[in-house]
Amino acid sequence: MSKLLLLLVACLSTQPVFAQNALFRFQETQKQADQAYNNGSYAHAYKLYQLLNEAGDKFSAFRIATMYEDGLHVEQSLVEAYAWSFLAAESGRQKLRAYHEDIKKRLHKEQLTMARERAGALIEEFGMFSYAMNSNKTLHSMLKQCAGSRVGNTCDKISVSWPGCDISVGNGQGNDTDRLPSVDCLRIGSLGLSSYNVMPSTIRAVQKGLNEYINEYNPGRVELGDFELIDE
Repeated sequence: MSKLLLLLVACLSTQPVFAQNALFRFQETQKQADQAYNNGSYAHAYKLYQLLNEAGDKFSAFRIATMYEDGLHVEQSLVEAYAWSFLAAESGRQKLRAYHEDIKKRLHKEQLTMARERAGALIEEFGMFSYAMNSNKTLHSMLKQCAGSRVGNTCDKISVSWPGCDISVGNGQGNDTDRLPSVDCLRIGSLGLSSYNVMPSTIRAVQKGLNEYINEYNPGRVELGDFELIDE
């Protein structure tokens, strides 16, 4: 996530938890995934990390990489570990880059060729450009709630409901504990937003940051500074 978006998320995250249903659901899903991983419930952890990764959480890509490295729930594969660690390292976090470099050193030439091809496919599907584009689409769908009249009236606040995004879900009552949030819900939460009572100006501010992100990254291309390029 860019510095601009991180600053915006930090600002928005100061809102009360009860109003932050999407942010709350995103953070709770992260906790549940980590708890499942630490408890050895790798099948459930893998499912949650895949969902979080689709919503833009780079740490989840790192966790998936470690699961492939160690063969936890999945067939052990350093090629897959490399590819997922590449996706995680795209965040720029030093810990994730260092892990990726460690995996890279353990691959021979033929494996590295396959691993880079696999990494390219993951970047195209889940990389920062894809995250920014998909997030923008989700935010655009929220702004559509304001287009409710022929004269183009605007609304003061926007509320949108997505499956599994309600903060009452997963509270230990009934079958709700098994209900997973939607990717749209988690994606909004990853931006530090609620899906209820959000000001249109706030959404547009996040969109502005995402547009800068989109301009920085191009489809099928990885930017890791002096770290590594997918087509080196």
